Formats: sequence, C-alpha cells, structure tokens
Amino acid sequence: MAQPIDKATIVNRALIQLGQVPSFSLDDESFANGAIDAVWPDVVDICFGLHDWTFARRTSRLTRLEAKPDNGWTYGFELPGDRLGAPLLVLRAVAPSEAVLRNYTIEGGTLFTHESNVWARCKVEVDPASWEPNFRTAFTTALASRLAVPMQQDEGLAAELWAAAFGTPAQGGTGGAFGRLVAQDRAAAPVSSPLLRSDPLTDARFS
Repeated sequence: MAQPIDKATIVNRALIQLGQVPSFSLDDESFANGAIDAVWPDVVDICFGLHDWTFARRTSRLTRLEAKPDNGWTYGFELPGDRLGAPLLVLRAVAPSEAVLRNYTIEGGTLFTHESNVWARCKVEVDPASWEPNFRTAFTTALASRLAVPMQQDEGLAAELWAAAFGTPAQGGTGGAFGRLVAQDRAAAPVSSPLLRSDPLTDARFS
C-alpha cells in the first residue's frame, strides 16, 4: 500500500536530506517542529509564487451574490476563498469555446461585472498529495535548505540545497530544479494570448 503524501511526509523527506531522523509529526509540539512550522508557509509561498502551476489551476463557475451592487455594476460574484492571488483568467463562456471577459473589476474577494454568468480560472491551494511528483521533490529540497540553519546551523549546506532547487543567485530563482519544472510546465500547457481565445462570431453570440 502506497504511503499517503501529506505535510509530514514532505517534512520527513527534507529531514532525511539533512541527515536528520525523520521524526516530524503533525501533532508534536517540540522545538524542532515549531521551527518547521515557521518555515513551511514561507517555502510554500516561494515555490507556488514562481509560476502558475497547471496542477494548481482550477476553472469554476462563480457564485453570484443576491444583493445588487451599489457601485454601478450589475452583478457581484464571490471569488474562490482558496485562490492564490488574482484570477488567471475571467470568462463569460466556457463552451463551445472560451470567451474572455474583459469588462469587470475586483474589490476584495468580489468580482463585479455586467455579465450574469462568470467563470474564473484561479491558482488554488492544493494538498501535497495533489502536487506533481517532480514538484514535490524540488519543494523538499527547498524546504531542506530552509531547515539547514535552524536544525543544524549549516549555512553552507543551506546554500547548496537552495542552489539545487532554484539555481545560483545570478539566475534569480530561474535555475535549478524549479527552473526546469517551470519550463516543462509551460511547454506542456502553453497559454495563448487572451485576444486569440475568442473571435468576433463567438463574441457576438455570447454578448
């Protein structure tokens, strides 16, 4: 039976990279676990902020709010609460082809527009079990780098692991394992220009 992949699994793999005992537990309150919990969200933010990873994208129909906005727009829609940043793409139709919505504004967690139906493609939080295997491996290396100093005061190892994950300082985070993963992800799912996602006939049909 395959081992479940969760935060504890990733952390313990990082500890093994450091030569430490893989003893992390989600319900342990030791000093080491406190250091790990302090570092984890920063590494998540860095790694997910590098790129709009395809495994973390989700297109969903937005929930229209019942109350009519008092800011001049016709409708308000609730954006997904688990999104990471602004929507990657806002659509007024998804079939038979995507039609990009350009006339809207976002205030807080609400999208306002004159369209009665709206979809949004967002980058969202996903559990480690849903991460691509190569992403998990690179993330583990990045996490081990951030733990090398608080766990064993080894700045040299921290720098070595960071370079393995992100490349040299001169590469500005575009090298290493993550640099290769970003290139592969872009090649696997190229994003065309929004201007090419709809044509005049489609626009007229859904306007």
